[in-house]
Amino acid sequence: MPNILTSYKDLLDKDIIQFDENQNVTVQLLSKLFHSETNLLTKIKKLIFKERVSKGIYLWGNAGSGKTMIMDICYDSLKTNRKKRIHFQEFMIDIHDSLHLIRNNKTDKPLIKVAEIISKEIDYLFFDEFQVNDIADASILARLFNLLFNSNVFIFSTSNIMPNNLYKDGLQRDRFIPFIKLIEKDCINIELSTKKDYRKKRLKNINNYFSSLNDKTEKEIEKIFFDLTRGANLEKKSIIVKGREITVSKHAKGCARFNFDDLCGKAYGSEDYINIAKSFDIIFIENIPKLSPEKKNEVKRFIMLIDALYDNSKITVISAAGEPEDIYQKGDLEFDYKRCVSRLHEMRSKEYVESYKN
Repeated sequence: MPNILTSYKDLLDKDIIQFDENQNVTVQLLSKLFHSETNLLTKIKKLIFKERVSKGIYLWGNAGSGKTMIMDICYDSLKTNRKKRIHFQEFMIDIHDSLHLIRNNKTDKPLIKVAEIISKEIDYLFFDEFQVNDIADASILARLFNLLFNSNVFIFSTSNIMPNNLYKDGLQRDRFIPFIKLIEKDCINIELSTKKDYRKKRLKNINNYFSSLNDKTEKEIEKIFFDLTRGANLEKKSIIVKGREITVSKHAKGCARFNFDDLCGKAYGSEDYINIAKSFDIIFIENIPKLSPEKKNEVKRFIMLIDALYDNSKITVISAAGEPEDIYQKGDLEFDYKRCVSRLHEMRSKEYVESYKN
């Protein structure tokens, strides 16, 4: 397996990425840390002498700075099968399912049991897009991570959010503060921010609104998604909103693809759309049909969806059966839809795309 420095240099040599000083500094640091982490002496210090060493890495910074790419390089460099890369929210769903099963079996101290099961199979746990939105997660994270750290599970997380701002303004946030202190104390915190947003650069000069539904449009959408994600494998992602699970089946590198019916044909509300907006950098909404007056619920949801994406300054790539004003022309929501039309036009403008910061 290639080491971290060799893999990074290979990406530069193949012109897949461009040199960035902040990325380079981060890669150099992580190369040293991972060499130390996999060193036999370090493991002896951990296991026998209980010497305090880093128990994880928390890599945070603005979107598009290359955090996921660097985490993947580190993951691929590990010469072990005892590693797992998973989106954080998917991991927490598995945790809550396991806790539920263990409680039903009336086993004492279920969280300890769950941590034991994980540590028997995994030495290195990688979380991409770490963020906390749910009180059920916030309440157990400090205990769970402590148990995993004490079982010598090394945890690498990437996030757009600095530790002290995690779960900001969340319900009963005081129960989450011990987790923040744990991350600050036991993990090496690394900020990777850059003025260059590599995903934004790939957005330059693209058409992000297609007003006809045909094979040509579908191929164009496929190409845009491929370019933005560098051809990464699709992954499933789950978003939890007050105990409800929203499953996103097409997701990679911060980009999510939805059919119109996936988003507006289901009983979602404003809070669901806000959480979807906050979970991704770029949202693809495909196959938007022309909506008749009878499709009142779908129109209402579409308006809420666009409001959530606009208010969170998200980039959208849309395929529809016409221009924004053609989608819905007559009905009870005609006045409300005019605002949606205005926002859709603004969101496809060069100025809007270039103002994208996320």
